[in-house]
Amino acid sequence: MLLDQRAIIMFGANALLIYLSQLINSAMSVWPVYLFLLGPMVVLPALYLRHQSYFICTLITGFWVDATLGAPFGFFTSLFLVAGAFMFSIRIRVRPEHNYHPILLAHLLNLFFIAALTLGTGREYFGVASFWIQVLTTLFCSHLALLVVAPWFFNLERQLFEICHLETEPEDLPRL
Repeated sequence: MLLDQRAIIMFGANALLIYLSQLINSAMSVWPVYLFLLGPMVVLPALYLRHQSYFICTLITGFWVDATLGAPFGFFTSLFLVAGAFMFSIRIRVRPEHNYHPILLAHLLNLFFIAALTLGTGREYFGVASFWIQVLTTLFCSHLALLVVAPWFFNLERQLFEICHLETEPEDLPRL
C-alpha cells in the first residue's frame, strides 16, 4: 500500500493540535504569551511508520504548519523533514510504545524548532533585550504546556489506532 492508514490518522491529529494551539494562542492574545507546540507532531510518525508513509505525513504536516504560522514557506517543512529523518535513524534506540521517550523527544524537538525559528527569522532583533525575554517566555510556557499536551496527544493517536483497528506497534523494529 502506498500510504499507511496510520499516517492519515497522525496527520489528522497533527491538524487538530495545530488548530487547538492556535485557538489557545488567540485566546491568550491579551498577554505576551505564545504557545509553540510543534515538537509532538514529528515524533510518532517517525517512530511508528515506514519511511515512505512517514515522509508523506511529515511533508503534508509541514506544509500545513507553514501555511498556518507566519514563517517563510518551506521553513517548517524542511525542519520537520530533517528532524524526522534524525528521529527515524534513532528509532531503534527508543521505546515508542510508552510515553517517556516520545515526550522527551517532543521537548527536544520543540526546543530545536524554537531555536531554528529564532535564528532563522529574528536575526535583526538579537540586540534587543525584549526579544530575548519574549523568546524565553515562549520557550518556558511552551515546555510547561508540553508536559500536559504531549502525553494527551500521544495517547490520543494510540487510541485512534485502536478505534480504527490498526496496528498499535511500530513497524520495522527488530524483535529482541
